[in-house]
Amino acid sequence: MYRHHLSLWGILAGLFLICLPSVSMAIEYSGFGGYPAYPQADNSRTESIFVHTLIPGAIQEEGVVVVNNTASSKTLLVYAADSTPSTGGAFACEQLSEPKDDVGAWILLEKSEVMLDSGTSELVPFIITVPAEPAVGEHNGCILIQEKSTGGEQSGKVNISMRTGIRVSITISGEIKRELSITDFSVEKDGDFIFLSPQVKNTGNTSIDTDISVKINSIFGSTKKEFGGNYPVLRGETSIWNYEFKKPFWGGVYVASFTAAYDQNSGAEVGKNTDNTLVSLHSPNIRFFSAPQLPAIFLEISGLALICFLTILVLRVRKNIKIIATTWVKKKIRSGDTIQSIAEKKAISWKKIARANRIKAPYVLKSGQTIIVPPKTKR
Repeated sequence: MYRHHLSLWGILAGLFLICLPSVSMAIEYSGFGGYPAYPQADNSRTESIFVHTLIPGAIQEEGVVVVNNTASSKTLLVYAADSTPSTGGAFACEQLSEPKDDVGAWILLEKSEVMLDSGTSELVPFIITVPAEPAVGEHNGCILIQEKSTGGEQSGKVNISMRTGIRVSITISGEIKRELSITDFSVEKDGDFIFLSPQVKNTGNTSIDTDISVKINSIFGSTKKEFGGNYPVLRGETSIWNYEFKKPFWGGVYVASFTAAYDQNSGAEVGKNTDNTLVSLHSPNIRFFSAPQLPAIFLEISGLALICFLTILVLRVRKNIKIIATTWVKKKIRSGDTIQSIAEKKAISWKKIARANRIKAPYVLKSGQTIIVPPKTKR
């Protein structure tokens, strides 16, 4: 299960039922779509989003290039709609049938539909007319391109229509406020995975490009995993990202944290920061324990058992060495003595005498040689 939510500025693609809100999609791909006709040279984001800063009452001329990259001819609807937040604070577009109260109502397209042969495109001009007294700050809408339906519901089947959307971001000049706050950070365990969910709220009046960095460190400070990226946080919305971390094989105690960095300067806009230093927000640290995986538990228990065995063995050896050093006595070898005969008299293994005296094979004793042996047994 992958729950990482990406709030893109307007480049997402997919298929949707026409009765549902559509997430703003890829502007051009292997099907049909569109892109801004006049991108700004100093803002690469305008290659996929319409971005303008306008004053009340302003009129802005624009255009969208509608593209058909499919293998067949298409009749495509082109229309404007207001935006709506989707789950997790992402950008989405309302439906054609829904009333327009914001940017969707400001846009007048020269055409409402185009017929395109396979592999062709067409420029559709449109005008953005800003009302006389709009609220200061950012307003969002969509230009949507949708395949024209060939019929409604038939024989109990639901007619499916595809559409793609391009975000239209209009910032009304005035007192611009750019401010974020961290509202939550959670760590949840689910099966073999741990999900880290940072959450921030945009308390300003314009969207903010935000650099999110989530780190998982060991308790000793070394970084084990790092997630993140640059995501928009829409005006007045709360954005949540869910990052997936596979539980470590050996388990352990970890510390999770995240930072959110953004340009607080009022001169920043969608896709373009100023030269000011970014403001960084830091979450509290969350310490969590991850249990080892079952194979790791088996290996750890086996390793612990081996350590215990070796420890006991070493302790026994040390004890024997101490006993030999403190209690054994010297014995001078006489003619006829062998290591086996001496061991038999002392009732111990001849190998133990050999080890204590470092006698090597063939374990022959010489007359006059001095060795150490157990003391005489008291009777």
